[in-house]
Amino acid sequence: MVEQLLSLSEITRSFGAINALKDVSFDVKPGEVMGLVGENGAGKSSLVKIIGGFDSGFSGQFTFAGKQARFSGPVMAERAGIAIAQQELSLIPTMSVAENVLLVGDNVPKIATKRQLRKLVKPFLLEVGLDYIDPATSVERLSVGERHLVEVARLIAHDPQLLILDEPTAALGETDSIRILEMVERLVKRGKSVIYVSHRLDEIFKICDRITILRDGRSVAVKKTQELSVSELVNLMLGRELENMFPKRISSSSKIPLLRVRNLWPDGLLEPVDIDIFPGEILGLAGQLGSGTGEILSAIAGAHSIRGGNLEMDGRVFMPKTPNDAINAKIAYCSEDRKHDGLFLGRPILENITSTALKRITNFGILQPPSEHMLANDIAKGFTIDNSRLLSDAGVLSGGNQQKVALGKWLAINPKVILVNEPTRGVDVGARAEIYQTLHKLAEQGTAIVVASTDLQEITNLPTRIIAFYRGLKVSELGYDEVSAENILTQITDPFGAAKLKR
Repeated sequence: MVEQLLSLSEITRSFGAINALKDVSFDVKPGEVMGLVGENGAGKSSLVKIIGGFDSGFSGQFTFAGKQARFSGPVMAERAGIAIAQQELSLIPTMSVAENVLLVGDNVPKIATKRQLRKLVKPFLLEVGLDYIDPATSVERLSVGERHLVEVARLIAHDPQLLILDEPTAALGETDSIRILEMVERLVKRGKSVIYVSHRLDEIFKICDRITILRDGRSVAVKKTQELSVSELVNLMLGRELENMFPKRISSSSKIPLLRVRNLWPDGLLEPVDIDIFPGEILGLAGQLGSGTGEILSAIAGAHSIRGGNLEMDGRVFMPKTPNDAINAKIAYCSEDRKHDGLFLGRPILENITSTALKRITNFGILQPPSEHMLANDIAKGFTIDNSRLLSDAGVLSGGNQQKVALGKWLAINPKVILVNEPTRGVDVGARAEIYQTLHKLAEQGTAIVVASTDLQEITNLPTRIIAFYRGLKVSELGYDEVSAENILTQITDPFGAAKLKR
């Protein structure tokens, strides 16, 4: 057996004058889980593309399984024994699980009955913990987490020696994330190697044997996991000490709600909900994917269909029918998918930041560039967005900076209420801290903040108060002193004590 399954030495990749990677050294041993961490823009994606055969324009030494390698494409890398599970799934929703897993590959039979396909696919489903699923089930009927596991099963069917998991739990709730981690442990026991790329440091510490830290395109350290603390890892990632990730939680001084949500029944919930939202607080909506928290936020913002309900604010009873209605009521909404409906990726950052307040930067419908630039600069300062890049397209920004733009643009309407679904999904630790500090500052200024999150650490430490949801039901409310990870996890996974009854 080779001592190192994968070895990269002095890897450099440049795009014009920009060095995406500079003298990076990286290796993975057989049967090892190697964590790959760094801020957005540190070079993780560039390195993964080189290993996976998506980019051959690099310099340096690349060895895999004891042989020099330079893959001309991902198919060549896959045949060599490297497979990548990317954030964007490549499954065909209308096809069955068995058909998706065995769709391509050298070992797939050219002619097979559905019964044969089910038999062939079962070992791979067992490997990823999906042995309870009928292989004939259509993929579109599975949960998001189950689809991610089917994607990995498809890769495992090619019997790779090295599996790269790129942010595998970024879009998953707690339960599905645990399934992914358990699957990694099973693969390693079989002698497979895994590169685990994630911003979730708790997962990195839980399953990785070693951690490679990238910063500004360079590999600054490779450490055994047990030799590091979270704060030491963060310092290596950022090149500086990060003060408290989460600001001190605050309580609203007001006893009168700023916004009353009454009998709101969004499609996707089992019954209507009542919620009081106070000025100067950060209210958390906790729940797993599919619990209904995201639907509540989008319904309040006029972006989701409802069966009934209304809002009460400033002595007015109303219900936004469109996002524009909500904006006119000073209600801002930042969705969980910044690339789909949070940003105009092909337009300049300046235009994105001012897009919510066109009336402030136009005169009789004619754009006033001085007003536009002044407004954009003011907002950029508040959200630590680089003013020198305002004319660059939003699509070239890192995930963390994109999220800051997606949130920051709402300051242009001087919102009274800010609704944020998954505020730091796919965002690095440094940008997370900046976003948390900004939300905290806005709350201190009297803005009501409502955050829906499936990140247990985030929903435990950021909000003042928690409302928990379980499968479309509002199950509890946790006050300031009741908020803890244990209490929240119990409420969003087993609020009725079913697990205890089974014992």
